[in-house]
Amino acid sequence: MTALVCPLCEAFTAFTGAEVYLPEHLSEEPAYIPAIVKPYAIVRCQGCRGLFVAREEARQRWVAVYPIPRKTAPNEVPEPVKSEFEEASLCFAAGAYNACASMCGIALEHLWNEQAVSDIAELKDKGIISSRLYKRADEIRLWGNLVKHELLPESVTKANAEQLLGYLEILLNEVYVEPKRLDSLTKKREELKKKAQ
Repeated sequence: MTALVCPLCEAFTAFTGAEVYLPEHLSEEPAYIPAIVKPYAIVRCQGCRGLFVAREEARQRWVAVYPIPRKTAPNEVPEPVKSEFEEASLCFAAGAYNACASMCGIALEHLWNEQAVSDIAELKDKGIISSRLYKRADEIRLWGNLVKHELLPESVTKANAEQLLGYLEILLNEVYVEPKRLDSLTKKREELKKKAQ
């Protein structure tokens, strides 16, 4: 079996087929489910040892299908922004691209509320995000408004939703993750300097 991303631990690793024992309450007689019944397979992650279901999409190209793989936000991201990013990611993984765009917009609104500003322009004016990130944040806002308030002739595409989710992830990294990592690195350097004196 080829390598893929585990939906449980999010590690990129190799996988092996796994026979799963069916307990008596699920079967008249204790039995095993075979590891592969094409195009599906029950596989075991070699990293976390967890079981999940994968589907063969093309010859020797497998993708995880259950549990639904999705990105999780770093712990530095506060609620409700964290859970809204994860919900947008789940919408994307489930193929609900309009919902993904909408949730990206909602997460962005909560990001600026959490930063105690009135909109993304104020995020830029206060130096919380750069001008380049402002343009990405504005696209998230505009797409979120579009899917929430307009009758669209067609759905948001997978590529559009993926790009919006990527922009949101960059914003979360810039606003929450990198400042805390930099602060931690600075403190460590200062501690080492004090010990060296």
